[in-house]
This record gives sequence, structure tokens and C-alpha cells, in this order.
Amino acid sequence: MIKLKSLLCEAKVPKISLQQALDNKLFGPVYHGTTEANREKIDQEGFKVITGLYNTSGMSQGYSGDEYGYTGAPPPVHHLGYGAYFTTVRSIAKRFAGDTAKGMKTYFLDIPNREEINWGSPRTMMKWWVQNGYDPILANRGEAGRYIATVKMTENLKSKWDAVWYKGKSIYRLLDGDQVCVYEPEGKIFEIDLSLSRGLDAGSKVRALRDIQWTDWEGKAYGSIVPAGTLGIVKDKSKVDPEMLAKWRISNNPRYNNINKYFVTVKWKKGGEKQVVDGDIEPLNP
Repeated sequence: MIKLKSLLCEAKVPKISLQQALDNKLFGPVYHGTTEANREKIDQEGFKVITGLYNTSGMSQGYSGDEYGYTGAPPPVHHLGYGAYFTTVRSIAKRFAGDTAKGMKTYFLDIPNREEINWGSPRTMMKWWVQNGYDPILANRGEAGRYIATVKMTENLKSKWDAVWYKGKSIYRLLDGDQVCVYEPEGKIFEIDLSLSRGLDAGSKVRALRDIQWTDWEGKAYGSIVPAGTLGIVKDKSKVDPEMLAKWRISNNPRYNNINKYFVTVKWKKGGEKQVVDGDIEPLNP
């Protein structure tokens, strides 16, 4: 386990390994869709919460002041109030980055105290906004009133949760789609740096030591072969019970000939995502 607090003085957005994120049970992965210029600014200054009126400097995203559905009132300036926005869906982040994933970074969030919602109706969404401090009467008094109503809602949400996750997921995308709003970004956002991964930790680069062929429980080969030398990224690993491993080896199943301690799930450069044994691969960063 890492001490997340100790990382906060190292960078505006601290970098950690994927394994550290998983060990600390952080929320993610998430993505922030923005321009290259904004990414550079985030690297220099960290994530900042920008407040203001719709379609003004720094506020290119958000709702206009038109009536929301048939609710009789305009929506807040932002779907979940003012905060730093992320999404768990990479394609959504790509859209907000100008339809490109170039330079896009992966983050994990320290937001154990979060609300998760998944409304599909504008009326239900408006009801939730009002329950959480949004004043539709004030919002109907023009953009200045809507701004104040959004601030009031944000302060109320921030008093209850670190973040709100609107899943926006059904058989089709709901409303504005998947988004996570973090109300006080400092100390809650961590950038994943795969160069920090070591050994067989999640995020590490590995190479197949030999041709890898999968077998069923009776030792019969099936599926495609991952050729020796193929590169991949570790997704996760699971430790094998020593007693169970001893029984498997007695069965003479070639599936377990090279196992030492772990089953390792690897996303191969060619061959998709498959589970292998630790003796069939070598880490490129021991």
C-alpha cells in the first residue's frame, strides 16, 4: 500500500503505478477529454474547478439556458454542478478532445464517498437537482440566476460527497452519458504512469518466453497460439494455492508445467486478452 498523501507534494497531479491504484482501491480508470493546451496547463497547475456562465471564457462545455425537457426550468450550467469532470468511457473523453485520443491520460480517483445515479428521464434528473439544492425559480431569472442556482447546488453536493458518478448507461446512452464530477480535485486525482510498473504488477510490460498454447482441463490444446517474443501488458494476476498447484502437476496437465506462483491475465499486442502462467512470460521491467 502507498501513502497517497505523501505523493501530493511531488506534482500537481501525482503519478502512480496501476498496481498502486488497484492496491489502494481507487476509482477508475477514468479519462479527461480536453485539448492539448489544456492538458499542458493541467500538468503545470493541476485540475482547477472553473465556475462561470455558460459559453464564456473557460466554459465551452455545459448546458444552455433553454428549458430542460418539459420541466419548466433550465438545467444547471453543468450536469453535476461545478467540478473537475471525468468519464469512465474513453470514447466519450475522445469526443471532448476533438475526436482524438492522442495524448490522452489515464487517471484514478480517491473518491470513496461518492454518489452513483443513472436516471434516464429529464424530469427525474430535474427532481434530483432540486433535491440537491438547485433552485429552478432562481434559474428562470436569466443566466446570472442560473449561475447562482448552480453554485448553490454544487455547494450542497460537495458537502455530502467527494464526487457524483452519473453512469448514463442503459441499452443506449442516457442523457449526457457517463461522467464523474470531483468537487475538490486536490489530493483526489492520480495519473497512471505505466513506466512505474515493475515485475508482474498490473500495467507492466511482459514478453512471451515461448509459444503459449492453451489447454483444457484434460490437457487438450485449443485456441490460437501466442508466439514466443510477443509483447503484452499485465491486466492482473492471482496467486495460486500451493496445494492446488501440487495436485495439478501430478495430473501432468501441460497447462501447469511452467507455473510458479501466479496466473497472469495479459493483454497481448497480438492475440487479445488471455490468461497465462507466470513461467511463460518475463517482465521487461523486473
